[in-house]
Amino acid sequence: MYLACLADKDHGSRFIIRQSYAHGRCYRSRNLFDLGDDPSRFIVYPGGNGFYIDTAVEDAITEQGVAVSQFDLEPIFMPFLPWHIRRVIDGFNRKTRAGSPPQNCVPADCLHRFDRYRLHFLKLGRVDSRDLGATPERFYASLQHKSRDEIEYDFIAAERILRTQELAHYTYQIFDLQRHFSEGFARSHPEALDQDRMDRLFVDHLCQLNRDDQFWAGSDACAGLQHHLVRYAIMYFDSCFPLRDPLGGFARDFMNRHRRHRPPQPVQVSLAQSARLLGVTVDRLKTMDRCALTRQYRKRALQHHPDRGGDPENFVKLSAAYRQLLTGMARR
Repeated sequence: MYLACLADKDHGSRFIIRQSYAHGRCYRSRNLFDLGDDPSRFIVYPGGNGFYIDTAVEDAITEQGVAVSQFDLEPIFMPFLPWHIRRVIDGFNRKTRAGSPPQNCVPADCLHRFDRYRLHFLKLGRVDSRDLGATPERFYASLQHKSRDEIEYDFIAAERILRTQELAHYTYQIFDLQRHFSEGFARSHPEALDQDRMDRLFVDHLCQLNRDDQFWAGSDACAGLQHHLVRYAIMYFDSCFPLRDPLGGFARDFMNRHRRHRPPQPVQVSLAQSARLLGVTVDRLKTMDRCALTRQYRKRALQHHPDRGGDPENFVKLSAAYRQLLTGMARR
């Protein structure tokens, strides 16, 4: 089950609980319960942070032959709960999402490329054609056994993580507009490309997707632009690529590619220094066993610890000497 939000000329929005079901070789969706413009009116608060969903919802859905429980309805009504109750529920890790991914996933090649592109950007922050063939099938588990309508509402929820300055890059990459440009900076700096040509390409891709029967399998026919695609038209034409310095970007990329991690050099302490730091003679140090060494180290560590006013440099050397001595004992 999932929650669909439809435009309503009288109230602005209308919410409907829907379900995906198998229909031949595809999945369709059907309405289960109309929540109207205010789903929160079906939430009952008996006191404290407790709540439950009005049993009228559960009964109406059960009458349609769909077994449903309070835990099944809870994720649907979660966005309409007060924030302090949502925080408590998340703390108890109650069921707020669908179940675990299916074990037998549909091969990735059977999924529509547009869905795969969107999922890659939302999960990985980029779309790279080289990654599409190397991604395990469980990566696409969220697209399995769902109608087109449910998949689109899942993407609507996932796209809320995008910041305003990311919307232009998002539409540019998921519609794969960069493949039409031969410029070397087409992927990293699309703002420097021919904007008029890019606009025409976007409209062409949007219309092709709107006419794609495979993509809309199980959906009702639409005379104009499918309402799920309207948001991408708005997203593209109402968003701008952030202005950046191309040369500065190339310089940062060059520096990042040539960064090398240099681990700190280990502290080397001689035997005489170790004896002095531990407050014993060299002869005594040579005869110490592991237990005696540990006791002496703990005693001196309390004296040299920076939190007790000790010298940090001496404390580092003391710890290094202790580790070296333990390693030497282990090799005997």
